[in-house]
Parts: sequence; structure tokens; C-alpha cells
Amino acid sequence: MTSDHLRIDVLGVGEAFDPNYANSSVVVTADEYRLLIDCGATVSGLVMGKYPDPDAIDAIYFTHMHPDHVFGLVPVMLNWRDDGRSKPLHILCTPQLRSHLEKLMELGFTGLGSAWPFEVIWHALADTTSIGPFECRFARSDHSVQNHAILLRFAEKGFAYSGDGNVTAETAALFTRADLVFQETYLTKHDPQHSAHCDLETVMQLASDMPGARFWLYHIKRDARAEISRIVGHNDQVRIAVPGEVIEIR
Repeated sequence: MTSDHLRIDVLGVGEAFDPNYANSSVVVTADEYRLLIDCGATVSGLVMGKYPDPDAIDAIYFTHMHPDHVFGLVPVMLNWRDDGRSKPLHILCTPQLRSHLEKLMELGFTGLGSAWPFEVIWHALADTTSIGPFECRFARSDHSVQNHAILLRFAEKGFAYSGDGNVTAETAALFTRADLVFQETYLTKHDPQHSAHCDLETVMQLASDMPGARFWLYHIKRDARAEISRIVGHNDQVRIAVPGEVIEIR
């Protein structure tokens, strides 16, 4: 059965070491095709719990190479292997990130066999304009390592996910085609010591410039969450993402 809407299942919303919130990750679904965005160290159990079918996830997109975004890859792949995954797994990332992920996979598979029993198909961002039913575009943010925000479009609906990093002209332009933007918002105000992360003041300015888009905040620094929640209040355009919530863009 086909559908004409985007569905976003929020798995985690936390920053790297948050003891109360799993690492940031979502699953975007359109026309029964599921794309997992990021799979950090504390995400793998959430993926397995919500999607017990080893063939449920069609593809994974990785924004960048930090543990809270990639270290859950090997556990989910091993689980899918043990549970009999049969369909290929598509992975979207930069060539540099692919090299790191292949090393992780090799180390994680040590002593368990010579190869994955299902096909892994790699997609470089520069060569990718679509995956499954999604049109996709990418833009680089300002982060300590290469990080690319992603825009997914389906049936004239748009969802953007920033990954980590401060907003750039390129990511801001990408967001103009989104109905909903998940934006990393680590701080309340800009801090030169954390210049590679976004802050609430920047997001509020973006929201003002893009009145047609909604901004859901995630990857919030542990000790900034209460203050950001207070400032955002009952704002209909900007709010904090909630783990476990399901969002439909119709």
C-alpha cells in the first residue's frame, strides 16, 4: 500500500554523553521504505526493539564520524545477521566516512566469519540524488569533522536533519525546502568554545526567516535542556524533540 506522506519515528534525541537520553537518531519512512539517520553508541537497542524484523530498515544515512552517531552500526548489523536479514543494506555517507565505517565493521566482525551474509551497498553523497522513494540533497555544516545535513523530499513534502554543527549558508538554503527541520541545538547562546555546535539564538533566527517551516531541537547539552525548554515554552514553530514520538508530514 502506497502513501503520500512522510513519517518520522524519533528514536533518540540526546547529545553524546547524556545519561537520560539516547543518542540522536530518527527513522524516516515513505512508501514503506525506511531510512535510519545516524546510529550512535546508545541507539542500537532502540532500533532492535522498535524494528524486530531484520529486513525492516532499508538504508542508513550517517551525518558524520563521531561515536554518538556511528558506534551502533556494528551491533545492529550483527543482530540482523543473527536474525536472518536477507535484503541488501544501503549506506549513505562520504567516502572518508565509508573508510572509517568499514574499519569498524571489520573489527566488529572479528572471529564471527569472513563476510556479512547480506549485501552492503555504499552510496557516496556526491553521487546520490535519491534513495528508495526519497529525493535527497546534502549540505555541509560547520563542525569539528565533516558533517552533512540531509534533506529528504517525497510527494512534495520535505524533512531535514542537521546532524551536528553550526548553521552555514548551505544548510540554511537546504532547510528552505523542508516542512520540518531537526536541528542540533547544543547551547542556549553562542559560545566560542563550542563554535562547532548550533545554539538556540541561531535557530530562532532561522525560524523567523522561514515562517513556513517547523524546527524540532535535539542533541541539547545536558545542562542547557531546562533553560532551552523554558525559553521555547509553547512555541508552535520551535520545540524540543521527544524520544518515541511519531511525526507525520502530510
